[in-house]
Formats: sequence, structure tokens, C-alpha cells
Amino acid sequence: MKYFKITLAAIAALFISQTLSAQVPLKIVIGGQDTAYNPKHTIVCITDPGNVAAINENQLKVYRTGAFGTEIDLRRGNNKIEITLFKGKNRRIETLNVYYDPNAKRPVPPEPKMTLEEAKALLEKSQYKEELFYGISLDGTYLQFGDGDDRLGASKMGYVDSGIVFKVVASVNDLYKVQLSQNKFAYIPQEYLEKTDERTSQVNTGSWSVTNLGKADRVSISLPKRLPYVSWTQLDPTTICIDIFGATNNSNWITQHRGLQMISYVDYRQVDSDVFRVILRLKHKYCWGYKIGYNGNNLVIDVRHTPTLSLNGLRVGLDAGHGGSSLGAVSITGIREKDVNLDIVNMLKRALEAKGATVVLSRSGDYDISMSERKRIFNENNVHIALSIHNNAGGSPVNPMGSSTYYKHITNRDFAETMLERLLELGVPNFGLVGNFNFSLTAPTEYPVVLLELLFMSSIWDEDKLIDPDFQKKMVNNIVLGLEDYLEKADASIEEPVAKKKKKR
Repeated sequence: MKYFKITLAAIAALFISQTLSAQVPLKIVIGGQDTAYNPKHTIVCITDPGNVAAINENQLKVYRTGAFGTEIDLRRGNNKIEITLFKGKNRRIETLNVYYDPNAKRPVPPEPKMTLEEAKALLEKSQYKEELFYGISLDGTYLQFGDGDDRLGASKMGYVDSGIVFKVVASVNDLYKVQLSQNKFAYIPQEYLEKTDERTSQVNTGSWSVTNLGKADRVSISLPKRLPYVSWTQLDPTTICIDIFGATNNSNWITQHRGLQMISYVDYRQVDSDVFRVILRLKHKYCWGYKIGYNGNNLVIDVRHTPTLSLNGLRVGLDAGHGGSSLGAVSITGIREKDVNLDIVNMLKRALEAKGATVVLSRSGDYDISMSERKRIFNENNVHIALSIHNNAGGSPVNPMGSSTYYKHITNRDFAETMLERLLELGVPNFGLVGNFNFSLTAPTEYPVVLLELLFMSSIWDEDKLIDPDFQKKMVNNIVLGLEDYLEKADASIEEPVAKKKKKR
């Protein structure tokens, strides 16, 4: 739509009648206050789709949702802002008077009140207390680097198996500080540790075996007891590293069987007197996931084999963010993120199945489901790759905000970047490629997974795209293309691509 100045008097002359303002609906959603503290004043309104709208004689696009808006440059003092709407031959004019003083300070909301007992309890909880006892890990236990926090929780080192004894040396807030080794500490949410009479002790590592299980290469390391561990991946060359805390090298027998699909070789380092590092060098650039846990007291690492590198035969996990009581972001016109996410996922499911993929949904309807349950569904169905579909919020409501993709593990960076490149082909702004994303569904190591923030619920431009059926189809098509691009990259990176091997058979 071409934007242009309109003369209200000239347009009004074309109309024979005017109705009461109630017959030309107008809801001022943002910017209706009489005092402003910023020289850029945002106004967002809602009317009926198809109406003509102008603010201060500048005609604005009315989106299919009925939303329209703009930014006004305010002068010091009083500013008159005129909103004009036309519906057929009917007109409505609303005038706002907004006062701007660059020296005025925005009012600070009052601190929430609490009783003396509540204040004492909060202070007691937040104080750092030295303690000394032992706790054993429960299902779902994870380690944090520190006691910090944000809306997605503290930065995680990784998840650990149950049945591991930790030495607790302090508590702060709802966390226990645990000693992993002489020089290494971590934090664990208190709900995941149960007090025990068992003690930690430094032990010697035993023999290893490295075998091909058929769908994964397995490394099994003999230990006399379960010990804490953390893992991470590296690039160039692709490597999986695991630090085992409280262990000293005595692995004098490492049996490496023939026929390994993913592991090129294994190695180790004694990086501290009580920290033993396991090094798994992979044959290929792309890692398709690994699982760490205990089988008895043996630490087992299963490195998954490369799956079929085409959508035909691939198991794809699709997660529709939020659901049930978790609405996600809600747009200015009341559209709920949880509904948009599910609509896109259902369209994506049909598109992928048409290509021969098997699709596993974390949720298929509008209901509450925990993060742990979503991950359980993907793991039990052995997905090869996964996407979590979301839509963002924040920033300017009147400007296009765009798309972004998110990953936790460095080996998933290329996956996230590949998906972002396809989303940007839709003509949306680049909101960024975000790494080390501390979100529960990007944390699994068992399969490549990235989160897509398709667009912004809070932007009237983005919102209009999200509810446009044609744009939805284009978006779904480009997500499918992004998955195909990633599979093609993986195939091309192998010395003798899997696709070529299949042709030889």
C-alpha cells in the first residue's frame, strides 16, 4: 500500500453523512496516556479491517487484524494527536493531548509490601550458608554453573543420571552448592538432591569397550561407583568431551572393536588430579546426538549413527510451544501464541509427511504439558532431529521485528543457521542467530534440535503475516526446505555421501 499525506477536510467533503463515533469502532491499545517520558511516542489502535485510518493526517495501513499504528515525534510541552477513521461514508475523529517533558522522571511503581515474617524468610533464604552433608541425585537432576538466574533459569552445565552422590558444601536460595572435585563446584536445585549416608570418594577408572550396537556406537567405561560428569561438543574436528569428577586414570585396557560408524577414535586426559576427561573424536562433521548415563556403575555413552539423510524415512520431532494454561505471547488484537504455534506445527506435519517423514508431536492439542514430558516423547520415539516452534514478543509494536533461531550445543549451530537463512528468504528482518540458548527443549544431546522464533506476536506487521494463510504456507515450505538443506549439507560433508552409497546397492 502506498503511504501518503491526506487532507482530512478534502476527504470529509466526499462524504454525505457521518455517524456516531460508536459506529466506527476504535480502541486505543498503546499510547493513549496523557503524559509521555520519551520523545518517540508509539500509538497502536484497533478498528474494523477495511477501514481507512490516519494519525495526524498521515494515512496508515490497517492490517487484516484491524490494527494500525505509528510513532510520533513529540515536542516539549503539549502535543495534539488526531486519530481519524473512515468507514464507508462515516467518519470518526479522536483527539489525544499528550504532554512531554524531557526532564520529567517516569513514576516508579511501589515495591510490593510484605510482612516482617515474610521479609525475614526471604532474607534467610537468600543468604549463603555453609553446610556439610551428602545428597544423592534424583531423576531430572541438572548442574548449574552458578547461582544466577534469568527468565529461562540459570546457565546449565548439563543433566546427570540418578544415583550419584554429591558433597554439599553450602546453600543459597533454592540451590545447593556441591563440590565436584578439589577445584570444581556446581549448583543443584534442592529438589533434586536427597540426603544420604553415602560419601564421595576419589576412585580409579577401569577398562573401556567401544562397540557398534547397530544404531549407535557405544563407549562403556568401568567405574567402581557412579560419579558426576559433564559433557560438551567441539568443532573442527567434531568431538564429544566428557569430564568425570572424582576419577583418576587407571584405564590400561581400551578395547576398540571394528565396524564403528561414528567414532573415529577414543582418547583421554587427566586434566586435574581428580578430573578424568574422555575424548571421542567423530568420523564426520555432523553429530546426530549422543546419550550419557549409567548402566550399573559403568558410564555409557551412545553416539547415534547418521540417519537417512533425506526426509523420506526420517523421524522428525515437532514441538508446538506453550499450550493449555501457558498462552505464550498474546498479540495486540488478542491472538494467542500457543494457537499460532500449533497451527504452524500441524501444517508442517502434513508437509513433512508428504515428503515421507515420520512426524512425532510433543503436543497435538491445546493442553498443558511439561518440558520433561515433551523431551520424554521425543526420546521414546527416537526422533532423528527436532524443531521447537515459537513466536516472539517485545520491541516495537509498529515496526517489523522478524525471525530468529536458537541453539544450545555448538554442533547445532549450523542447523540453526541453515533454518534462519530459509526464514529470511520470506522478506522478514533478521532478529539473529542465538547460541548457548538456555531453554529446556534445546538442552537435549540425544538429537539435533533448534528453536525457531518465527515472528513477533507483539508487532502488528509480524502479526499480520502470521495470520495470512498464503504467508503461512510459504513459511512452512521454507522450514521444510531448511531441513532438506541441512540434510544435504550433512550428506555432502561425508567422504562418500550416504546418498551415493544407496545408489551403489
